[in-house]
Amino acid sequence: MTEDNPFERVVEPWEAVMEDMAATATGYREAGYSVLELHPGDVAVENDERYGLDVLVPGEEYDELERVTAAATFDSYEVYHAREAGMTFLLLVLTDPEAEQAVCCPAYYDDRDVEALERRSHAEGAMHTHVRPLDDETWVTFTHDEPDLFFPDTPDE
Repeated sequence: MTEDNPFERVVEPWEAVMEDMAATATGYREAGYSVLELHPGDVAVENDERYGLDVLVPGEEYDELERVTAAATFDSYEVYHAREAGMTFLLLVLTDPEAEQAVCCPAYYDDRDVEALERRSHAEGAMHTHVRPLDDETWVTFTHDEPDLFFPDTPDE
C-alpha cells in the first residue's frame, strides 16, 4: 500500500460509520420511514464543475436511488461526522418527511482536501453530494445549503 491510499486509515472507522448507518436507518424505520441505505465502494472529492463529494454505489442501489428520488423531494438533511486518522467520516441522512422516505449516505474525505472543499462550497453557498454507479454516465446530485455541516470544527489532536 502506498501512503496516498487511505484504505488502512479508513477500514475500522468506516466499519463504525456503516454500523451507525444501520442503527440510524433502524430508528427511521421504527418511526415509519422507508429507508434506502447506500454502501459506497469509493468516495472522492471533486473540485471541477461537479465539485463536492463523488460517491460510487453498486448499480442496484443506484437504480433504487433513482426510483426513490423521482418519487420524493429530499429537502431536509442531517450530517453526522467524526474525525479519525486524518480523515473526516460523514453520515448524510436525507429525508422527505411528507413521503416518510429517507436515504442514508455514508462518505469520507481526507483532511488534506478540506481546505479546497470548504473554500469552494462556501464560495458556491452549497455543498454537493453526487451519487453514481460505476459507469459515470448518470448521477443523482443532492445540494446542501448549509456546507458548514460537512466540516467539523475541531481537527484531530
